[in-house]
Amino acid sequence: MKTLKYILASLTVGLFTFSACTKEETVKYDIPVTSTGGQVMVQGSVKYIDYGTSTSPVAAPFATIKISNDLTTKTFTQFWQADSVGNFAVKGLAVGDYYIAAEYQDAWGYTYATNGYTVNVKNTVNPITLDFICK
Repeated sequence: MKTLKYILASLTVGLFTFSACTKEETVKYDIPVTSTGGQVMVQGSVKYIDYGTSTSPVAAPFATIKISNDLTTKTFTQFWQADSVGNFAVKGLAVGDYYIAAEYQDAWGYTYATNGYTVNVKNTVNPITLDFICK
């Protein structure tokens, strides 16, 4: 009787061990930015309205471009920086849906932000142009 219990226990442990090994393996592929297959460039400008000095948008130097590929939580996973006149170019986005927003912090520490855009990147070489106005 002990031998039968031992065999059943061994088979049960073996069954759980084999079922735990059926986990799928995740493979990541790095596609070079120079490749145009399924990648696109998002470009544009970031401006902000400083209501203390003007109601017209002015360039937001070194503003932050934030990108999320999760449209539900909008958790930002990629960050890019605009140049000294507020222009930016994000290169190499793969096909898919993204939420893209901009944020600017002035010299006095005030933060200006946008609501952002939902962008659907398709398999194209044509750039997508977004112009942000932070408030």
